[in-house]
Amino acid sequence: MALKRKQPGDTSELENVFRSAPIEDRSSKFIGYFSPTLTPKELQELAEIQGASHKILGWRRESNQQSITKATRYITGSDDDGEKYGGKKVEKVLELSRAVGACVVARWYGGVMLGPARFTHIETCAQEAIHRWEDHQVEERAKRQKIANEEAERGRLVKTLEDRDNSIVVLRTLALEKEQAVTAEKPSSTEQTSKSAVTASRTQVQHTPDYGAMQLERLRALDKARDATLSFLLKRIDKAEAALAASKAASVEKPP
Repeated sequence: MALKRKQPGDTSELENVFRSAPIEDRSSKFIGYFSPTLTPKELQELAEIQGASHKILGWRRESNQQSITKATRYITGSDDDGEKYGGKKVEKVLELSRAVGACVVARWYGGVMLGPARFTHIETCAQEAIHRWEDHQVEERAKRQKIANEEAERGRLVKTLEDRDNSIVVLRTLALEKEQAVTAEKPSSTEQTSKSAVTASRTQVQHTPDYGAMQLERLRALDKARDATLSFLLKRIDKAEAALAASKAASVEKPP
């Protein structure tokens, strides 16, 4: 889990610190802490581990020196803090994980010597703390990708809805004209209806919603609604055209 940086009046700990689950063995307790941003000293001075018997430290950071091959070089180091050879174990875990940052494994000594088992616990805690950070990185990348995808979808929907609104105006006008043609007794009636339809359509265009200010879910719902409206208008046009065709056919067949 990540701990947050202290703010004035805030009781939270330093941010961007990831810790392992505790390991308890014969009264000793081990917890690993990893940070990609804190300095080794800052991580060792984390408030919650100041009561630990040993704060075993390892670090790995990029070197400022340029290599001939231009490959990134790293500087590593460690501090046993009284747990002999412990620092090198943490340092080795950082190298194998290719993690850049500082890692501390805090040990609260319970009075019983653990022998080589303590090194296994140190390595396990260091690995888990680093894995917690790696998992967090994956989650953050997924969140950023989701946001980017949603923004791209929003942009597409805004453009699509604007285009569909224009298409709806045109199709609605056409549908009204064809329907009027089916029932019209005089050409003037069709012309008047067409003018009224165009006027109504223009009025509707002037009141186009501000799609750019809408949430994604609302845009998705409107997109489906506009699609249904377009389908409905096309059916109206097809129906009117079929009626007109039938009317013309009937007039042709009528005897003189």
